[in-house]
Amino acid sequence: MKTVEYAGMISVHVYGEYDEALFISSVREPLAGELENIKGKRVTARYWITDRPTDKDSAITEFLKTLDGDADVVFNSRYSEYTGYLWTDEWLNIGGHDLIDELKSNVGKWLILELDIY
Repeated sequence: MKTVEYAGMISVHVYGEYDEALFISSVREPLAGELENIKGKRVTARYWITDRPTDKDSAITEFLKTLDGDADVVFNSRYSEYTGYLWTDEWLNIGGHDLIDELKSNVGKWLILELDIY
């Protein structure tokens, strides 16, 4: 098992031609792009969302969610030779939970995300 942790402000920015990529301030790539290597692996995700930057212990006292299941992660832009940019696929599902959707509903808040990858 390998554990990775990310912490930073949740934001949505333009990435290439995609207007709504989910970012965490501590990561240069969109979150789904950063985590594409976990696709198909068994993952336990724990995350804490708070109104301001904080450490993990403080975040646990405010808010706790746990997800467990298989990871399904995609960040891929679609292009056509004729029309150029079409759309971008972006998803991060763990155990059937849409983590991208949950995090996008908390833009501007602080996130601590911990992933156990098996």
